[in-house]
Amino acid sequence: MNDPSLLGYPNLGPQQQQQQQQQQHAGLLGKGTPNALQQQLHMNQPSGIPPPGLMSNNDVHTPSNNNSRQLLDQLANGNTNMLNMNMDNNNNNNSNNNNNGGGNGVMMNASTATANPIGMVPTVGTPVNINVNASNPLLHPHLDDPSLLNNPIWKLQLHLAAVSSQSLGQPNIYARQNAMKKYLATQQAQQAQQQAQQQVQQQIPGQFGPGPQAAPPALQPTDFQQSHIAEASKSLVDCTKQALMEMADTLTDSKTAKKQQPTGDSTPSGTAANSAVSTPLTPKIELFANGKEEANQALLQHKKLSQYSIDEDDDIENRMVMPKDSKYDDQLWHALDLSNLQIFNISPNIFKYNFLTRLYLNGNSLTELPAEIKHLSNLRVLDLSHNRLTSLPAELGSCFQLKYLYFFDNMVSTLPWEFGNLCNLQFLGVEGNPLEKQFLKILTEKSVTGLIFYLRDNRPEIPLPHERRFIEINTDGEPQREYDSLQQSTEHLPTDLAKRTFTVLSYNTLCQHYATPKMYRYTPSWALSWDYRRNKLKEQILSYDSDLLCLQEVESKTFEEYWVPLLDKHGYTGIFHAKARAKTMHSKDSKKVDGCCIFFKRDQFKLVTKDAMDFSGAWMKHKKFQRTEDYLNRAMNKDNVALLLKLQHIPSGDTIWAVTTHLHWDPKFNDVKTFQVGVLLDHLETLLKEETSHNFRQDIKKSPVLICGDFNSYINSAVYELISTGRVQMHQEGNGRDFGYMSERNFSHNLALKSSYNCIGELPFTNFTPSFTDVIDYIWFSTHALRVRGLLGEVDPEYVSKFIGFPNDKFPSDHIPLLARFEFMKTNTGSRKV
Repeated sequence: MNDPSLLGYPNLGPQQQQQQQQQQHAGLLGKGTPNALQQQLHMNQPSGIPPPGLMSNNDVHTPSNNNSRQLLDQLANGNTNMLNMNMDNNNNNNSNNNNNGGGNGVMMNASTATANPIGMVPTVGTPVNINVNASNPLLHPHLDDPSLLNNPIWKLQLHLAAVSSQSLGQPNIYARQNAMKKYLATQQAQQAQQQAQQQVQQQIPGQFGPGPQAAPPALQPTDFQQSHIAEASKSLVDCTKQALMEMADTLTDSKTAKKQQPTGDSTPSGTAANSAVSTPLTPKIELFANGKEEANQALLQHKKLSQYSIDEDDDIENRMVMPKDSKYDDQLWHALDLSNLQIFNISPNIFKYNFLTRLYLNGNSLTELPAEIKHLSNLRVLDLSHNRLTSLPAELGSCFQLKYLYFFDNMVSTLPWEFGNLCNLQFLGVEGNPLEKQFLKILTEKSVTGLIFYLRDNRPEIPLPHERRFIEINTDGEPQREYDSLQQSTEHLPTDLAKRTFTVLSYNTLCQHYATPKMYRYTPSWALSWDYRRNKLKEQILSYDSDLLCLQEVESKTFEEYWVPLLDKHGYTGIFHAKARAKTMHSKDSKKVDGCCIFFKRDQFKLVTKDAMDFSGAWMKHKKFQRTEDYLNRAMNKDNVALLLKLQHIPSGDTIWAVTTHLHWDPKFNDVKTFQVGVLLDHLETLLKEETSHNFRQDIKKSPVLICGDFNSYINSAVYELISTGRVQMHQEGNGRDFGYMSERNFSHNLALKSSYNCIGELPFTNFTPSFTDVIDYIWFSTHALRVRGLLGEVDPEYVSKFIGFPNDKFPSDHIPLLARFEFMKTNTGSRKV
């Protein structure tokens, strides 16, 4: 007889199954027990073993049923007779299952594939109970429009929906399939080892003598049996990935064939060349598929694999090895399988596990998905199929790393506009839902990418409740009062204080050459266009009416042709310095290189002198320059620059050095950023010593200095430590690196500098993107000569929570501008009137 328990599925009737599952999982999830899941997951668990229902790199566990483990033990011990009996009787049982119209958890094999209208073989599962909505064209639009059966997008929907439905009634199906994969991997490794030993023995027979009698080898499954297990181990995600890659191959082949047709020929409508255009490919694959025919096929395959791969864990799990440099070193499991458990409610505690990359909730009785799903920012796969969902939460759009989202056979009629954030999505399983016809039309004509881009570009405007408030700072450096705007604060500024103060704005404007659709796929295409962003930058910068403007990532041509004429009309004078690579390029190409610039109001400041530097060139000219290996290999080829202006403040007569810079971006070169700051501060000290050489009593610490820019460095970085404390002690970012004189003196400097936003504990972020949100921009000031009297506050948190990153329609850069008001403090030298 066919014993379904061999594959871990209890041989019970549907009613018995449901009762048993409810008993087994009572208290695991449900109303009134918000901490029940957490207690279950951590209670009485041996060290290193994941809680029940979790898929780890070392083992697989299910809440109560270990029959999958029994199967693996039987196979490992050579007990394959029952497996043979199971496969021999598949045909008879499948006939019985078809007559009964339901199933008790029996595996479906290839012989049942003929009943599949799509012509594809379902991989795993049980025959599904009769669906009362099976004939409803609102849920199954191909019944109303048979032409959809020829559409490759919809054919894929139907195929994968059929695969998904076959897993109904099988608790923790994904965990079981994962166990089978690991069993097969173990078997293949053992067979390879035995074959290697046999080859060695054949090459050198009898060299070592007869030796002790070897134990008889354990019985191994036949190739047919292994093939059957391999087929049963394929999950819905595996099938999706395979189908997408096959469609990518079809698209590539059809385009190649079309290009090879004689001139004047055209491909008939309805052929693969036309239908494949609608395959669910992201622009990255479409672009590659449009490339040259001589593109290396291995490279193409690698690109497709990397695109459809969920994450690095795919390879890790197959190797059954945890690499030492993995981000999951301290986390043994990252997938949670709660499939087919008749769950009615989910505890919010699940969503505290923000390390999850896969969450399987299919085959339950869920009527809603909690908004807390947004906390699973690492999620790649989410299966919500076969529940009772009538809607999907807008917060799911925050899971921007999702690649596979399934909600087959629910009652979802629309998609949230926030799904436009799911820019990495490769497949969206919608079949079996009364989805709006407009969304279905876009999906079948333009693929999932087209649908996501439609939702992204047509999302209703999100109003900004209020502009960033301006925080007044008292003489003790503490927040005193908030104003609705900088202008309102200026109106309340005392006249005598106004003469001693000025405002400075620092802003990375995001150069148009870096703002590509590939890099910023979550930004609406119209909001990413340079014309739109340039106009928003203009409105934003002019609205602050700051006395000093320190801008980074400004293109040379844009500076000359746009910013200079515009700001000149508003009373500004500007100085620009391009990145070092511009020196090695033709004049036309060099105009596309970005750099740093400073604008100052002519009625507030007067230019005394200017200086500019690139860090690599400045170090080579240094009197203590050393050609160390780290400098040559890591720092020399970086073309970052700094611009330094000595300005005289007209109302007060005081002078100040205003500096703007943009450090290297790559976090793998944090030591280089420290080196660059060290060179900058050393150069600035030299300038200050030269101007104070005539007055030996003047301390350079009392010289007014401002250093603004994008430092690409965290608050706990070596760069922050160096600027704020005067040296780098034993910071890990500099350990083991040798930059000669700089490293020998721990990159130390003699200036007293502090971050202006330190008065309020820094902002929540200065750079906001899906994969990176943190503080990396600063305005540093000399504490002995200046003090902060006001700061531009944070962006409204409620508004920020509705997005996964900037730029958007209201914020034209992925950075936000910093703005501070400073007051000149009295010095020993007094003030010099103009």
